[in-house]
Amino acid sequence: MNTTRPKDDKIIDVTCDVKGRTICVRLSGFLSEDDARRSAHLYRVATRTFAGRPHLVLADLRGLKPQSAVAAAFFGKTVAYGRENGVVCCVHLSDSIITRLQAARLASEVSGSDDITVDAASMADAERILAEKRRTLFGQ
Repeated sequence: MNTTRPKDDKIIDVTCDVKGRTICVRLSGFLSEDDARRSAHLYRVATRTFAGRPHLVLADLRGLKPQSAVAAAFFGKTVAYGRENGVVCCVHLSDSIITRLQAARLASEVSGSDDITVDAASMADAERILAEKRRTLFGQ
């Protein structure tokens, strides 16, 4: 598990479920430019685990505050990196409409039309969506 907990109850947690072919990203709080850089690094390391093979992402953004333009740019580059390296579906879980809109904007900026992001209403909903995607995409 790759977790760092900066000051002020920020959460940056990136884990890799190899068997489930899923990267789980948990971000919360207001992330500085350094925090965004750190989370991008952790995500890239996790992405390399799949060596370009198709995989899923669970982006648990509950508690994440809207990001500065600089931090958002890091996240946009990170989303692009994931999509260039095998992400076939990203399930977003967010409790803030502003954060959800910012994430959607970043995803659409890097992919034109964002057709692989799915918003989930709860963690149970996110897990259901991921299980369905694993069945249809990977036969799991």
